[in-house]
Amino acid sequence: MVDAVKHLLMIVPFFPPMGGGGVYRPLSFVRYLPAHGWRTTVIAQRGDAFWIRDDSLTAKIPPECRVVRTATWSGQGVLSAARAGRAGSPKRSSRRFGLVRRAGAAVLVPDTYLGWYPFAVRAALAEARATAFDAVYSTSPPETSHLIGDAVRVRTALPWVADFRDPWMNLRLLDPPSPLHARIHRVLEARVCAHARAVLVTTRWHQSVLEAAYPRARVIRVSNGYDGDEVHSVAGLVPGAHPMRIVHAGMLTQKRSAVPFLEALARFFERRPEARADLEVEFVGAREDENERAAAHLRLTNRVHFRDSLAHDDVLRLERQAHVLLLIKHVDSRYDGLVPGKLYEYIGLARPVLALAPAGEARSLVEIRRRGETADPGDVDGIARALDVLYGHFRGGTLERAYDLSEAPDLGRSRQAGELARVLDACVAGERIA
Repeated sequence: MVDAVKHLLMIVPFFPPMGGGGVYRPLSFVRYLPAHGWRTTVIAQRGDAFWIRDDSLTAKIPPECRVVRTATWSGQGVLSAARAGRAGSPKRSSRRFGLVRRAGAAVLVPDTYLGWYPFAVRAALAEARATAFDAVYSTSPPETSHLIGDAVRVRTALPWVADFRDPWMNLRLLDPPSPLHARIHRVLEARVCAHARAVLVTTRWHQSVLEAAYPRARVIRVSNGYDGDEVHSVAGLVPGAHPMRIVHAGMLTQKRSAVPFLEALARFFERRPEARADLEVEFVGAREDENERAAAHLRLTNRVHFRDSLAHDDVLRLERQAHVLLLIKHVDSRYDGLVPGKLYEYIGLARPVLALAPAGEARSLVEIRRRGETADPGDVDGIARALDVLYGHFRGGTLERAYDLSEAPDLGRSRQAGELARVLDACVAGERIA
């Protein structure tokens, strides 16, 4: 433990008991920053302000971390109307959700969580009056959290670090509703990059985009990673002998669809009919209903199963006991430079990966490290060929030896918390960040 402890005020929109991919990066910082000389206070939305929930993650918040949960007028109430099934269901209607998202983007800028702004700013300033903080951190998406971070910076004069888990959503990943909306998003992104003492990104591609757009901004890459303690806790588990099990854990939303994979699986079964009784696929987590409709249409329901969200520890056990872990990236060129955080967990779990990803950083991570097979996310024939290779290794007993499944400590969350601490220390000291 470092002797001189500093205090970080964190603006975190998605935090346990919320679940989903956006939770793990800030949660890991909260867990590992104390070892690098930083304690934390988190300003978060109340736990029911998101459509995915994982109460088990709450136990992973260290007791010394203060969490202030606020009310919100987020768009979640509107978005809930787009979901199929009971409240809290991790499945929603693809068509209805798309309509609601477009409507929300037209009237709420930068995003449908804009209604959290007044509550979060008020709570953050109340904490700042009561406690001496050394720096402010905000994370997106949603980008509203950066507007909150900037407001706190103005009123407290604290150095502020803006962490982009993904690029600015309604400017770089989704189509803005109008040229006027695009201009507003550009102005807001530019303001964040100009005011933040440091701008964190997770990929080289995003770093190059922001450095080109804002040459004066200090853009620093702190990649995603995996939690070493979590993956070591399931390291003793092994897959069963038969059938070959492929597991996808995570959301199937916003153009990240399983439909091309399902079409490829049906094609693979046509070519290798003996594999139909010896291969199963399991999707776990939040999803849009087009995926199950496609499985039924392709007559795969006896080999492909969908499960609702599970506690993260249960997901880790399921992943570790899979023969192959499936990664699906968006079928949209704007997402090519993104690396899903789930890929790092897959690497940490030391299982072969089937990565459906275009040329880019995510695909290179799999190929350079020899972690599995790759194919373009929309290439049905290419996916079928990759399935054939993996199944051939499975039948030949060479699946474990065909790929490099060694540990990757350079991708550990503790290391990334250390990189964040280095940035924060430099910000507090007024030094240039190397």
